[in-house]
Amino acid sequence: MKKFKQRRYEQDKTKPADEIYNPDMHPPRFSFRLIVKESKYSYHSLNQEQKIALINRLNVLGNVSWKDLRTLDRNKGYEIINREQLHFTVPNEVPKDYNIIRFRFCDAVAMLGYRSAFGTFYIIAFDTKFKAYNHG
Repeated sequence: MKKFKQRRYEQDKTKPADEIYNPDMHPPRFSFRLIVKESKYSYHSLNQEQKIALINRLNVLGNVSWKDLRTLDRNKGYEIINREQLHFTVPNEVPKDYNIIRFRFCDAVAMLGYRSAFGTFYIIAFDTKFKAYNHG
């Protein structure tokens, strides 16, 4: 009978869950599942150049851990946006106690979303005209 190699999570049953997988130590994964339907903030509001820049930015961000992203300035890393500053309705699926995060790409386009407990960044809107939130 052939022996199977134990999976990592089966080997580490004695360790606390946060030691087995700490999302801060890994790059974000991205989901487009919760993008708002309002056309001025949807994926379709992006032009061809912005869509290409978005893919390039996701590629860069997808290779940097959340921990390292936190140490970058707000234009290379991310910025926390208060929900009260938003000028659109956040999808109901976004937990009320989660922060809204803004990444920039293509010079001034903002990608807004939230980070799940497992490190996935759910994109909820794109701001191409500086109108999705109050910039203070």
